[in-house]
Amino acid sequence: MTSHMVLPPVEHRLSLTDRLSALAARLLTAGLMRLPFPVLSEVLSTLGGRCRHAATPTQAQIAAEAARWAGHWMPGRAACLENAVAAMLTAAVRGRRVYVCIGARMQPYATHAWIETATGAAGESQHPDRPYHLLLRI
Repeated sequence: MTSHMVLPPVEHRLSLTDRLSALAARLLTAGLMRLPFPVLSEVLSTLGGRCRHAATPTQAQIAAEAARWAGHWMPGRAACLENAVAAMLTAAVRGRRVYVCIGARMQPYATHAWIETATGAAGESQHPDRPYHLLLRI
């Protein structure tokens, strides 16, 4: 059984650069998602480590929104992990560091992936009804 995730509304007008970066990131994500998870995690860690500046919450929000936008135009799956990886790559194109996070919750059991900055999650509901417990931060 699947459940639909409520995504936050789009808050920013995406520039052409944001959209093109997200489309390129989404293409790269499609290839990266074929890797075994330990390899994917190492690749993301290496790419993130090369970013010189931390993303601001607004920059991370724009990257998340652009990645979701690009997901509508690309074939294939566009679930939370693909969106988080694409958002991380979208921010990395601009030299900004965000972290891909994976978490879980109980009752009912569910897993979720999102991006974070030093100040918290970006592109997510501000007040989730059942928060996810962080399991992995890449």
